[in-house]
Amino acid sequence: DSAFYGCSSLARVTVKATTPPILGTAGIPTGNNLIIYVPAESVDAYKVASEWSRHASKIQAIPSN
Repeated sequence: DSAFYGCSSLARVTVKATTPPILGTAGIPTGNNLIIYVPAESVDAYKVASEWSRHASKIQAIPSN
């Protein structure tokens, strides 16, 4: 529920799950320049998933190498 609590300097999080995992209300900090990388095919699913949707503007596809 609060895995990243107090991590105000967190810049990037990569989630490799194709299905958005359950995220608690304090799971990801708000109000910073955080980028959340998820599988390209799952970006839209994350942007509308419960609690993840609060961070929709921060969700992007994992960059390909």
